[in-house]
Amino acid sequence: MNNYRMELGRPVSSRRKLKDLLLQRDNRFCADCNAPDPKWASANIGVFICLKCCGMHRSLGTHISKVLSVALDDWSEDEIDAMMEVGGNASANSIYEAYIPEGYTKPGPDAGHEQRSKFIRSKYELQEFLKPSLRIVSGKSSLQSNSVNSTMDSFRSTSTSQRMEGMVEFIGLLKVKVIRGTNLAIRDIKSSDPYVVLSLGQQTVQTTVIPSNLNPVWNEEYMLSVPEHYGQMKLFVTWL
Repeated sequence: MNNYRMELGRPVSSRRKLKDLLLQRDNRFCADCNAPDPKWASANIGVFICLKCCGMHRSLGTHISKVLSVALDDWSEDEIDAMMEVGGNASANSIYEAYIPEGYTKPGPDAGHEQRSKFIRSKYELQEFLKPSLRIVSGKSSLQSNSVNSTMDSFRSTSTSQRMEGMVEFIGLLKVKVIRGTNLAIRDIKSSDPYVVLSLGQQTVQTTVIPSNLNPVWNEEYMLSVPEHYGQMKLFVTWL
């Protein structure tokens, strides 16, 4: 009866999006312990999890992980869109588990409470396993700006306990997609070799170089850690 009411509450296609996402290969196993057939999800992190890991996520608080049942709870359109944007377990784990220290064991389906709790807190609350590209990279640039289309696809707070890297506190992650540039200036007789530099706080990331092109297409996505006092994200186009 609950499922029927929820289907009436929003377009069926939205609920099907979530179910179809769950059926993808990497989402058929818990993101944290690889237990099969997860029935729960963290809507703000974007992962599918099993019942045992669900309890650990709930202990983190909803400001870190908002847990919902895939089948029984009522999902908002924004929550479903957020899950679709992340893409599920493989995409999220490529960030949250990309730097697990050597010798550190990820819990299995039969792991005990203590091991499971320690891993999940380290992964999401303390964010100890973030990929190296999300760490602070120092760099200065006096680059000439130009017009480039970009979309900031999502901004989600991932922890109010905040991660420390040096003296910088992080409050979330920002995914940026650099799509293309149009009618860029000529810098090499008849053309140029452009690339884009993004900076937020002390972090700097760079797209690939597109040789001899005034209308380059990148379609590249980047993840930046958001400092507590982040100010504006800066975007520059420069040339080789």
